[in-house]
Amino acid sequence: MSRFKKLPTPALVLAMIALFVALSGTGYAAAQHVIKRSSITSIHVKDRSLLAKDFKSGQIPRGPAGPAGPAGPAGPAGPTGPAGAAKAYARVLSGGDVDDPRARGITDAGVSKPSAGTYCIDIEGGAVNVVATLDAAGASGEIRGSTLLTDCPSGKEVEIRTADSAGVAADRAFYVLVN
Repeated sequence: MSRFKKLPTPALVLAMIALFVALSGTGYAAAQHVIKRSSITSIHVKDRSLLAKDFKSGQIPRGPAGPAGPAGPAGPAGPTGPAGAAKAYARVLSGGDVDDPRARGITDAGVSKPSAGTYCIDIEGGAVNVVATLDAAGASGEIRGSTLLTDCPSGKEVEIRTADSAGVAADRAFYVLVN
């Protein structure tokens, strides 16, 4: 007995072709349909349906800052820092007196004033660097600090020269820092 394979009927073949075209046509249409830029407007979007993540950075303007909250409790005090590197510092008044609450390592006895605008300061252990600034509360002028002595006697380590705004030697209050 011979066996014949059963061939599909024309109706089945036609149904399969129709199914294939229907399914592939939908996929092709979905792949080819691209939404054009700016084609969706606010009319097409449901209110409150968009989130911040739906926008690029900078597209949404920031609103005003909210009120500040209450301050938190104070934290514990930190450890005391290391002592400063300055050997000595002081606020020296125009007459040569040291402002004691604003001084360390410099006393009235360590400051001499041989002439107008010249201050000689004794620093225990010597001085390597000196920085001096005029006291902002005093009159304007110029200041120069040095460890090279020109008018100060030996035994002094720092020489400060002050002048008025015209450059003429004049007594001025100043701050000095010595390393």
